[in-house]
Amino acid sequence: MSKKADIGDHVTFNRKDCKMTGIVYLVRDNSVLVEISQKDRELLNLETNKTIVAHKNYTVSKKANKKMPV
Repeated sequence: MSKKADIGDHVTFNRKDCKMTGIVYLVRDNSVLVEISQKDRELLNLETNKTIVAHKNYTVSKKANKKMPV
């Protein structure tokens, strides 16, 4: 799979020795901002269900469906 994610892609990454999956909602030069599940948020003891992941620390597990303009 592709290394660099796009908005809407599902990515998998490790955090605190746990495998997490989330959906990319913003792509930056060196990282992506990812929305994770409430369960994972509680497991990581985070205030929100959004986290930052460096491009080198995730893999794209599912590409977003991109619709072609008509």
